[in-house]
Amino acid sequence: MKRKAEKYLENWCRSPNRKPLIIRGARQTGKTSLVRIFAENSNLELIELNFEENRRYKDVFNTNDVQVIIQSLEIILDRKVDPKKSILFLDEIQAHPAAIAVLRYFYEKMPELPVIAAGSLLEFVLEDHSFSMPVGRIEFLYLNPMTFEEFLLADGAEQLTDYLNRYELDDEIPAFVHDSALEKLKTYFLIGGMPEVVKVYTETGSLLEADRAKYSIHNTFREDFNKFKGRQQLGNLQEVYDRLGMTVGRKIVYNSIFPDGKSSKTEKILALFENARLLYRAWLSSANGLPLKAELKRKAAKGIYIDIGLLLSLNGLSLDSLNNDDMFFSYSGELAEQFIGQHLLCFMPEYMKPEVYHWRREKSQSNAEIDYLVQSNNRILPIEVKSGKTGTLKSLHLFMEQKNLQQAVRFSTNTPIVESAKSSLSGSDYSYTLISLPLYMAENLSRLLQTL
Repeated sequence: MKRKAEKYLENWCRSPNRKPLIIRGARQTGKTSLVRIFAENSNLELIELNFEENRRYKDVFNTNDVQVIIQSLEIILDRKVDPKKSILFLDEIQAHPAAIAVLRYFYEKMPELPVIAAGSLLEFVLEDHSFSMPVGRIEFLYLNPMTFEEFLLADGAEQLTDYLNRYELDDEIPAFVHDSALEKLKTYFLIGGMPEVVKVYTETGSLLEADRAKYSIHNTFREDFNKFKGRQQLGNLQEVYDRLGMTVGRKIVYNSIFPDGKSSKTEKILALFENARLLYRAWLSSANGLPLKAELKRKAAKGIYIDIGLLLSLNGLSLDSLNNDDMFFSYSGELAEQFIGQHLLCFMPEYMKPEVYHWRREKSQSNAEIDYLVQSNNRILPIEVKSGKTGTLKSLHLFMEQKNLQQAVRFSTNTPIVESAKSSLSGSDYSYTLISLPLYMAENLSRLLQTL
C-alpha cells in the first residue's frame, strides 16, 4: 500500500547531508513494511536486523566500531555488504538501546550506508535513555496511521484522489463527486487507517473482517502494557485505556476516565499512553502569539486517539449503528473532530514532532472553545469542526476578534466556500476570511492555504 512517507524516504536517502533515521510511531502503523517497500522500490539490498528475534544482533552492536559491526554481520548473514548498494534496517531497536548510541558512528565513519531504526514503545527508551544519545547525528520521521488519501489509494480510488489533489478553491465540486467523497469518508470512519485493517478490508471488502482485525490490534496494544506495567499497575492501565475514547473532542476530566485514581496517577498513565503514541493531547494555549506552546496551559487538554477506526471499536460501537447516513452527525461530532485531529497530526513536516492545540474560555454562561489551533505560515490558524452541515460560529467570532486574526478554517460536510465572515460581538464590526472545507479535504488544507 502506498504511503506518503515513501517519498520522504526517497528524499532522505538522496540527501548529501543524510543522517541515520529513526522512525517514531505506534505499534502497527506500518514502520517495518514502509522500510521494506522503500528498499525494494529503490533497488537497495535490505539488511534487516530484528533485535527481539535474534540475540546475536545485540552482541554485534556491543561495539562502536562500525567496520567490526559490518564484518560481523557479513559472517552471520553469509553475504557481503556493499554500503553504497544496501540499506541497514535496525528493527525493534528498543530491545537493545545501546544500538541507538551506535548510530552516531555510522554517521561519522560510514555515511555512505543508509541506516534506519524503528521499534515499538521506542518513546520510552528515548525518554529514559541510559546511553549517550547521538544528538545532532540522527534524524526522525514521525509515522502515523494511514491518512484518508492513503486509504483511497489502497481502495482503488485513484481518480477521486487525483481530483482532490488538483482541486482549487475557485472550482465548483460536482454533486456526484462530493457525494462519492463523503461515502468514501464514511467507510474510512469505519475502517480507520491502521495498515493491517485497511489491507484486510481492501482484500475482502468485509467490514466484519476489518472489525475483527481492529480488535486484534487492541489486544496487541494491551499485551504491550506488560512491558511498562512496572511504571503503573496493569489493572489501572487497562481501565484507563478502555476509557480513552472519553477524551476525544472534549476536555479531559481525570476522575471520569479513572474514577478511583488520584489526578496525579491518572496524569502519569495518560503520559504513558502518549509515549506509546496511542493518545495525543491537544493542550490548551492562550494563543496570544507564536509559538503556541509558549503559552501552553497544562490544566486542560483534549484527546486525539491514535485512529478513528480503532476508536469505534474501543468504544464498543457496532457497525450496524454507524453505517448509516447520520454517521457524521453522531456522537456530538466527536468522530468528525477525531478525524480532523488525526489528520492535523500530519499537518507539519514528517521530521517535526506533531503539535496541535486548542483554545477555551470558561466563564459562567459564556463558555467558548476553538476545536484546534495550529501554526501555519507564521500565523495562528484556528480550526472549527462541524459534524454536519450547520453550526454556529459564535466562539470563532469571539476568538478572531480577541486575537485580531484574519484567517480561519471550518470543516463540515458542505462543499467548499471562501467568504468574508463578519462579527460585531465587541460592538464594532470585525471581518475575517473564513475558509469552509468538506471534511474529506483535510489533507489538502496546507496546499489550499498557500493559494490565498
